[in-house]
Amino acid sequence: MRRVGVAFPGRDPENQATWSGTPAGVVDGLRQIGVEAVPLNVGTPPAVRALALNSVALRYLRPDRDLRSTVRRARGSARASPTMSVLDSAFTASGVGESDRLDGIIQIGTGYTLRTAVPIVTYEDMTVAQNRAHPYEQFSLLSERAIRSRIRRQRAVYEQVVGVCVATDWVAESVVDDYSIPDSKVHVVGVGFRPLNIEDQRDWSVPRFLFVGLDWERKNGPAVLRAFAQVRNEHPDAELDLVGGHPPVTQDGVRGHGVLRREVPEERAQVERLFGRSTCFVMPSSLEAAGIVYLEAAAAGLPAIGTSVGGAGFLIGEGGTVVDPSDEGALVAAMRRFADAEVASRTGAGGAARAASFTWNAVAERLVGALDGRSPTRWWDPSESFGSDSA
Repeated sequence: MRRVGVAFPGRDPENQATWSGTPAGVVDGLRQIGVEAVPLNVGTPPAVRALALNSVALRYLRPDRDLRSTVRRARGSARASPTMSVLDSAFTASGVGESDRLDGIIQIGTGYTLRTAVPIVTYEDMTVAQNRAHPYEQFSLLSERAIRSRIRRQRAVYEQVVGVCVATDWVAESVVDDYSIPDSKVHVVGVGFRPLNIEDQRDWSVPRFLFVGLDWERKNGPAVLRAFAQVRNEHPDAELDLVGGHPPVTQDGVRGHGVLRREVPEERAQVERLFGRSTCFVMPSSLEAAGIVYLEAAAAGLPAIGTSVGGAGFLIGEGGTVVDPSDEGALVAAMRRFADAEVASRTGAGGAARAASFTWNAVAERLVGALDGRSPTRWWDPSESFGSDSA
């Protein structure tokens, strides 16, 4: 049986809490297609990592009234810093994978360098160059010098490996344009998701919008509330359910459910009920590299309104639309469109069909193909992605 390592720094790749469950999904997908997946927890040992993170985080502490937020941002920036990249690379054993007789390695993330003769493909959902233009919180505190250092390492990793695998065509464009990597080496493999157990209870005649997002501000929650208020003027029976880190809400037609943890059976069941009764998913984030929740919504038969900044258009395709997160008029128009029962149900069916291409098994097959040196394939319709507006 073929043996392929799945590498991730500092955390167990099989843990569902690691990077939104992506490494665990890759491991499961490989095993489902008959490949022996070997989790590789590479990089800095836990005790050293904790000490280093705390030390580096001190550089990024900024005065703020919210101490918890300040510490979170500082630690996030420390994780993304060149210092941690150097440490993770230094502590990764030379010849990793060779002693395990691996046939290949899937390196998740490029903030570290693997030293081995075993063939490697990388896998990620965003480049550092894209983070420079659209910074996630952990990159927002890094200096330009630090970002340039991370870009140099990322380029060196891309040049070293046999294939650069990415979640969406949005990332592929950056790898080619910003890093001068030949497109013959870049593979768009998608991203997988774990379908929810949905019992369809929806009445398409009543517009019921669903927002799910832990980071209320970045996911553009306030704009969703304002847009919904306008839609409800025309559809007095319309409803909006909020899940995640939202503030207390008293707005007409809006119900807040707070953070619902998928690992808690009762709370997961509540999430599934909300997906089963809603008629449209809406999350026009300021940035979304590859939001797996769009695929969960699609698989549940919901049309989705996503963001044009990032890879959402690739995931949503004909199953919805994307809008400029700063254009509230476009958001209102999209919500009005999906308040129409016929449009919503038809578009939701298209999304469900598209979601079938985004299983971890399919992603694993594409990753193994890249390890084998196969030419990248177009398994999707380019007209339905990368900032599409197909509703």
